[in-house]
Amino acid sequence: MKNIFIFVAGMITMFVLMVLFGIAVNSSSNSGYPGLTIFEEEGKCTGAKQIQIMQTLEPNMALAHAKTQPNAIYDPNEILVLLLGDEKASYYDDQKINIPKGMCAKQVGTYQYQSRELGMKTVPAVIIK
Repeated sequence: MKNIFIFVAGMITMFVLMVLFGIAVNSSSNSGYPGLTIFEEEGKCTGAKQIQIMQTLEPNMALAHAKTQPNAIYDPNEILVLLLGDEKASYYDDQKINIPKGMCAKQVGTYQYQSRELGMKTVPAVIIK
């Protein structure tokens, strides 16, 4: 009987540790923001030359249009991205950010959110680097 109790206690302890470890891994992978997944390694540059903020989610986080043709009304290569800034960044709706020469909008993850019209959407999360 004592052996069964030790076995059950060990299994419960292992389960609790697995749950706690899973929570720790999950919170580090999304930087504390639901739907955001940060890659272990940075991805490629998007080719955008200008980013126009569509909707600010946090002062340093916004959904934006990444454009290859700055100030163009129609850009066939335009994509929707989640722009991530550092703690000093402060974005606002309709802000236009020109990407300086030698820098790019580099994909560092993905962001998944619920759209009213289109259901679940997944867009690249980018930083200007």
